[in-house]
Amino acid sequence: MQIPPMRPTFEILFPIATNTAIDRLCLLLDDADYPVEGRIAGTHLMLVIPPDRRHFWSPWLQIEVHKKNTDTTDSALIHGRFSPNPSVWTGYMLGYISLLTLIFFASMFAIAQWMMDKPPKSLMIIPVLVAIGAVMYWSSLIGQKIANAQMHELYDASMGALADESESHSDKPSPSPEPQGE
Repeated sequence: MQIPPMRPTFEILFPIATNTAIDRLCLLLDDADYPVEGRIAGTHLMLVIPPDRRHFWSPWLQIEVHKKNTDTTDSALIHGRFSPNPSVWTGYMLGYISLLTLIFFASMFAIAQWMMDKPPKSLMIIPVLVAIGAVMYWSSLIGQKIANAQMHELYDASMGALADESESHSDKPSPSPEPQGE
């Protein structure tokens, strides 16, 4: 069984120039009628759901456009990564770092107790800390399921804009991203 990634990623090669890919993504952001917002800086694009539809688990799609030389022409390699709001992501990472720090100190204290020929009672807290980490991971997976429709909306919008200028805002579904994990 594969462990689901916390921040799903995808890479797609488009047979268009890098500048054309960036221009098409800029057009997506400039369209006031399209329900996606974002910012672009150089070859980096951030897509988000508009504030009136955003919730705690709403995804952010970070896209990097890289130049890839193929045999016949220059192509645009699109690298995308879904993540929660940066403040949510930071909170989760600080939680995991805190749990790992507590596990480390509980282990060191247990070793000190063992070296003094006392029972290492501080080892009893480690399973509790691991369980808290598992619950945090489980809650992030639930958040991904809640945000799945919005993830597909962001993905479809960006891939639609890159596929063809005339079809940049079509409702035609595109292939789902294949998460590569992190």
